[in-house]
Parts: sequence; structure tokens; C-alpha cells
Amino acid sequence: MNFFPAAIALARKDLRLFFRDRTGMLLGFLLPVSLVTIFGYLMGLMTGDGGSSPMARATVWVADEDQSESSKAFVTLLRESSMLRVRPRLLEDGTLQDEAYDTGTLRQRVIDGDTDLALLIGAGFAEAVEQGELAPLTLVRDPGRQMESQLARLGVVQALGELTEGRVFTSMMAKQMREAGTPEVMIEGMEQVSQGQYQMFQGVMQGEGLVVTEDHAPPERDEDVSYAQAQAVGGIAVMMVLFGLTAAATTLLRERDEGTMRRLLSLPMPPGSILLGKALSTMVVGMIQITLLFAVGEILFGIGIWRDPLTLFVLMLSTVAAASAFGLLIASWAKTPKQAEGMSTLIILVMSCLGGSWFPLQMLDLPAAIEVAMRMTINHWSVSGFQDLFWKAQSLGDSGIQASVGVLWLFTLLASLLAHRLFRRNYLGRA
Repeated sequence: MNFFPAAIALARKDLRLFFRDRTGMLLGFLLPVSLVTIFGYLMGLMTGDGGSSPMARATVWVADEDQSESSKAFVTLLRESSMLRVRPRLLEDGTLQDEAYDTGTLRQRVIDGDTDLALLIGAGFAEAVEQGELAPLTLVRDPGRQMESQLARLGVVQALGELTEGRVFTSMMAKQMREAGTPEVMIEGMEQVSQGQYQMFQGVMQGEGLVVTEDHAPPERDEDVSYAQAQAVGGIAVMMVLFGLTAAATTLLRERDEGTMRRLLSLPMPPGSILLGKALSTMVVGMIQITLLFAVGEILFGIGIWRDPLTLFVLMLSTVAAASAFGLLIASWAKTPKQAEGMSTLIILVMSCLGGSWFPLQMLDLPAAIEVAMRMTINHWSVSGFQDLFWKAQSLGDSGIQASVGVLWLFTLLASLLAHRLFRRNYLGRA
């Protein structure tokens, strides 16, 4: 056979094989389409396509001690800011959707790591605004959340500027001039000239002097560790474990195709032992893999991964168990290795994108449907648990980590039961 006819014949053969496995073929096309759709949607949210900017938002809990018309108007202006998500939220009828906290409770929530930012409006706010003085405002924060803190300051500056028609900036500059020893007559002249104007220095734009900053961070956490680093180490580790354990679990397909499964089924043991044995072996591999990934993360970034070995072990075991169950579910469902590869890659990449393995979706103002989808992923609960451990310095006694562990084991149970059912049908020929 000549060179070109032979090549064409081989190409036709490969195409017939490709199109013969219709499920695998569809998954091969569905993967890029799904990723383009999801990434395009999330990138649109981040960049503010459509006239909004949900990426540029910080969640701020507000407590109002003054309870005056002026302070309530200020909170309303904060809620209208494009940079803030104010909590507690308001329903359409004006009632609160979330529990409201007083200033003492909110401060303690920041100290405990339950809240990152809290704006405390002190008593005398209305009087200060009326007299052109600086209002009693305190921003209680976790200092590691620099970007959110900056957005909160800008939102406060914007709201104060609208509430006082710019007078607050004049008051702030007058205060700074008095502290610098400027004669009072010069200050009075400055106030007359600048009344009603919105010209500010760089420090004013950052809210310096308008809001008292109060920092609280877990003492166990290294000051140099950033939120993004803690998120990245946990997120990428979870994604790679999912890929690794799914590949290990799908060796069931190779054993079936090579005849090993037939020999195993002839042995005097329950068929379910095969599935359990595969689960145990993949979990051992997974524990080694995730331990190695975290060791590298600790060496490179010093996140303090080994601070609480018991909590870390429980989270790692829960993650590995869920990933192993996921891999066995794919292996029990797929008819061919091509189907298993396509389906697992599609689901893992989508879960990693939605679940926070690539970037923290908590920074986005997500629609309710995306919030639900995010919470249905292994990655979300696993990454949230590791973030609570690495960033918030929480332990097994805290509700956040308990919720993550509980959901991961619930997924493990459900996925294992479904995998066993599919294994009986597809490998044993039983209903």
C-alpha cells in the first residue's frame, strides 16, 4: 500500500474507533464547552461585565449604637455602595434576614475568626455629623484581609461624603492641621474656602483619619501568611488529590479489560471486597499524596500546616475518603477508560472552579444558583475546612470544620453506596 493511502486508511480506522464510543466522544466535546461557559461567566462577574462589579465587594457587618436618623441614613448609603455587602441583610419588607449583633458581640466575632470585617458606629454619631466633627467609627478587622479592608474604607468614605455633602473631609483636614500646630485663624480660613468641596489627599481617599482601625488576628497564624496563599495551598492540593485518586480507582476498568477482574471474582470472597480493597488502596495513596503536597506548601510558604495535627489528619482523611469514593463512582459507571477519563476530568475541573480550588469565590457576589452549585462540590467543603484550619486557626471543636468534615463523609457514604450498586450492575451483571 502506498504512503498516502495507508495514512488515510489508518485515519479512517481511528475515526471509526473515536465515534464508536459515543459517550466518550460527547464527553470530549462537552469538557471544553463546559469550561468555556463557566469561565466566561465567572470572568464576567469578576470584571463587572454588564455594568456591575461584584468582584469589588467586601462583606462588612455593621452595628449601630447611635440608632439615630443620621446613623440609619449612613447605613442605608453603605448598603447602596458598589464596594460593600452590608450585613445583616434587609428583606424587601425592611426586616432583617440575618441576626443583628451589638458592637461587643461583633468585635468578639472578629477576634474569634467568625467575621473578617465589622464597622462599629458609636453613640454620638448624629451629633458629630451635625457639628461637623469626625464621627465615632471603628473598623474591626482581620489584618490579613487587606483588600477587603481597603474596600470597606472606601465605602465608608463614599457614604460619609454623601451624608455630610463633603463636610466630613473639611473636618478631617482641620483636625490634622490642629494636631500639627496650625494657628486657628488659618484653620478657619481653610474651612471657609474648602466648605462643600470634595478635594482630598491620597490619605483621605484611603479613609485614614475618618475610621479608627482595630486589628485582631489569630495569634497562632504567622503574620506573613496571606489569605490567598492559604487558599491556594489547600485548593490545589484538593484538586490534585481528586485527579490522582480518580486515576487510581479507574484501574478497575483495566483489570476488567485484561481479565484480572474475572480471576478475582472466581476467588472465595464477597464481590464487595474488591471494591473495598480498591477504596483502601486509593486512600493510602491519597494520604501520601496530600501529605507530600502540604509538606511542600509548608516549606515554601510557612502557612503553619502542622499547628494542629489532629484536625489536619481528620480533614485530610475526610478529603481523601470523599475523593476515593468519587473515583470509584466514576470507575463503576464508565463503560470504557475514555468515558471515565472524560467524565472525571469534566467534573473535577468544574468542581475545582466552582469549589474554590483556583480562586476564592467568597469574594464574588454570586447568584443563588451558583452558591448552591458551589456548596454541592467536594472542593468547597474540603477547601473551606483547610482554610478554617490554616487561616482562622480553628480546630475540630469549631462548627465550621465540623460542618466540612460532616458533609465530606456524607458524600463519601452516598457515593460509595451508588458505586457499589453500579459495580454490581456493570461488573457483576446483577441488578
